[in-house]
Amino acid sequence: MATSIAEHYSDELDNWVQSLNLYTIEMDLLESKLYEIVRRNCIVGIAEKVNTYQVRLSNLSEKFDSLLETIEQQEEELKIDDKLVEDSLINYETEKQQSELRTKMQEIEKKYIDVKYDCNNFLTESLKSN
Repeated sequence: MATSIAEHYSDELDNWVQSLNLYTIEMDLLESKLYEIVRRNCIVGIAEKVNTYQVRLSNLSEKFDSLLETIEQQEEELKIDDKLVEDSLINYETEKQQSELRTKMQEIEKKYIDVKYDCNNFLTESLKSN
């Protein structure tokens, strides 16, 4: 368990990075499944439908990258010479940034879940059509 605010923040940031990395792997798998649907399927208009999901995944991936960059910046704020700062050095801006990151992470996770389930539903329906 974290014994300082800086340690808690750092743990939280690490957890977010791990989650985003896992989501990226899952999105890559979804992308390959979508590609496979297009490759194997001769249904009229399937490529356009697949493209919709690919665009959504791509947009989400860009948001992940941006968030990861901001997380990295926050991690730098929590360290001096690769060691976590004392709690007394954590200022309002650092607290505000952590809170904003927490909100962004919640939002992006919700968007990810929506896209993931929409893609899986589409894949299921497309496989039924085969």
